[in-house]
Amino acid sequence: MQTTKKWVTGVGLVALGLVLASCSSNSSQSSQKDKTLHVTASQAIATADPNKADDIVSQAAIAQVMEGLYTTNANGKVVPAIATKIVKPTNGGKTYTFTLRHNAKWSNGAKVTAADFVYSLQRQVDPATKSQEVGHVAEIENATAITAGKKAVKTLGVKALGKYKLQFTLTQKVPYFNYRLATEIYPLNQKFTEKYGNKYGTSSAKTLSNGPYVLKAWDGTSDTWNYTKNKYYYDKKSVHINHVKVSTVKTNSTAQNLFDSDAVQVTQITGTQVAEAKTGSLKKNLQITKLNQLYFMPWNSKRTITKNADLRRAVSYALNRESLVKNVLKDGSVAATSLVPTGNTKNPTTGKDFNTDTGNLYPYSPTKAKAYWKKAQASLGKKKLTLQLLTNDNDVNKSVAEFVQAAIEKNLKGVTVNVKSVPLTNEISTLSKGDFDLATLSWSSDFQDPVDFLNKASITNSVDFGKFDDSQYEGLIKTITAGTQSKTARYQTMQKAAKLVAEKQGVTPLYQTASAHLVSSKVGGVHFTLLRDALYRYAYWK
Repeated sequence: MQTTKKWVTGVGLVALGLVLASCSSNSSQSSQKDKTLHVTASQAIATADPNKADDIVSQAAIAQVMEGLYTTNANGKVVPAIATKIVKPTNGGKTYTFTLRHNAKWSNGAKVTAADFVYSLQRQVDPATKSQEVGHVAEIENATAITAGKKAVKTLGVKALGKYKLQFTLTQKVPYFNYRLATEIYPLNQKFTEKYGNKYGTSSAKTLSNGPYVLKAWDGTSDTWNYTKNKYYYDKKSVHINHVKVSTVKTNSTAQNLFDSDAVQVTQITGTQVAEAKTGSLKKNLQITKLNQLYFMPWNSKRTITKNADLRRAVSYALNRESLVKNVLKDGSVAATSLVPTGNTKNPTTGKDFNTDTGNLYPYSPTKAKAYWKKAQASLGKKKLTLQLLTNDNDVNKSVAEFVQAAIEKNLKGVTVNVKSVPLTNEISTLSKGDFDLATLSWSSDFQDPVDFLNKASITNSVDFGKFDDSQYEGLIKTITAGTQSKTARYQTMQKAAKLVAEKQGVTPLYQTASAHLVSSKVGGVHFTLLRDALYRYAYWK
């Protein structure tokens, strides 16, 4: 089963800070709504085409101006949007039949219809579109075959049963499909989209919105853009801020300076800034949110030294993950205890968190580290060895790599670690070629289900760069993704998989990332969740 690709740099999801425009105070409600909310992003939008966006900044922007069948509320719960209700699938969990609201419109006044969803999804799986996000719809019937050029686009399991009646047919039951519908699947207006063809979504003039805001003043390369309230949005009365202006701010120190001077109402901070905020005058303004994102180390299973399970175990026990998050990251990130982020999934019977049930599968133990290193030395016939640790070259990743390097060399005498830092695109290219010993990488998922993280150690997944291939583990993954188990049985199988990958060190988790924001008391309705940055439609001036 394919899953969503979200390459991230290890600093957490890209932050969007809310910035207050300089304007005179006015207590009237209308004046408050007309106050421009200035927002910062750490980089520019790459595309506004929901079929093609594969970076977090672009997807965050699309979430402000587009709306699917479902969306998420301010607290991250999936709620109805273009669909009138959350539907219960039939046909063994494989068929979803939606009734669409009649008052949903595009920002040019045209109605949003079932045909808009059919067109968008067919366009996404069409090989001619060259979408990097076909994993978003891989569970829909015939999607994979269409993308591979083996079936016609019209055979996709999405049908308009009427102007406001839509049906999806999946290949199997997918427990997390509601998240797909809320965060990944959007409609497109065929007439408008085809007018621009491959240029659709390359500027605000070539983009059409159906969500709370309309994208404005973006030429496709600019570092600034605007969100303007969509006058045709069906729930426009609930949108309390009419204008949002976004500017790219690439340094957190600049963002905090803006906050300190009251020019910024919400901004992300990292590292020592978080530690200072926890104990200083900004403590009341600090919001720390765990993210559905995990930082881990893949091992090259094609090389004799790094495929050695005892060496991997030795390294894992040598890492004090609590020290890493508290003394190096200092941003609210938490030590990994399994390959699944905390908060991702609950036990369907008891309601306990997935990681409460697994227990800590990655404890720190110098004694066990040394013992496994002796076993590895014996089986490898080597007293000393050198490992190259590949990482991408941003500051946080470099710090993490240096921590890992120091911990290994301290606890495993005879092991030398050389750190190689390269740009993220180069790192992915090197990993894809298998030209590494071990590496550091982050994975972010926009749906809540353990399988998207457990898959990182599955040979069937494109992100298993190290080619870890264990028949017992693959059997568990196959059972998890088959869609034939009850919720309880599937949960138990995922527990077994998490424990097995820890035992064999298929990949080695390090920490779960978090985002830390400073939020001014002047702004309300700003909520960051496990899956998303704040949606501005819920924001308001106090």
